[in-house]
Amino acid sequence: MLTTEPTIEMIQEWKCIYNENRDKLKPNRKSGAEINDYFCNKYRFEKLDSLSFHDVVEFNIMENESNREKLPQGAVPQIVAYKAKDSSVLVGIDLVTGFFHIEGKDINRVSEIYDDLFLFRGLDEIDIKNYFLVAQYIQCLNNKLS
Repeated sequence: MLTTEPTIEMIQEWKCIYNENRDKLKPNRKSGAEINDYFCNKYRFEKLDSLSFHDVVEFNIMENESNREKLPQGAVPQIVAYKAKDSSVLVGIDLVTGFFHIEGKDINRVSEIYDDLFLFRGLDEIDIKNYFLVAQYIQCLNNKLS
């Protein structure tokens, strides 16, 4: 999870990671339902019934072209929301696209959950063409293995 303004050096590193790994990757992106099941089975949570948080998650899908293009023609997001019981971290998952949004005051816990869900979700054919997403995926994978 990127939590700082990217530097030129970071971008160069991401491009190197991308160039070294893009041909080794195969599309493996999970569905929104699979991501939701994974989250529910791994984390302690309570359902969150917050229209404002739902709107934030939907806004992040609809106002971001790369997220919006993952919606099938005529489909609308189907968002489920949770509050992690061990913290005040909020998690919204779109069952249609597999997009997820995580926020909270504890950036370490937010990053931990985000990276875990990002790695589990995987990448699709379009994601594999994005140097940042490939680099982020490889870095998460390396962090998990170390």
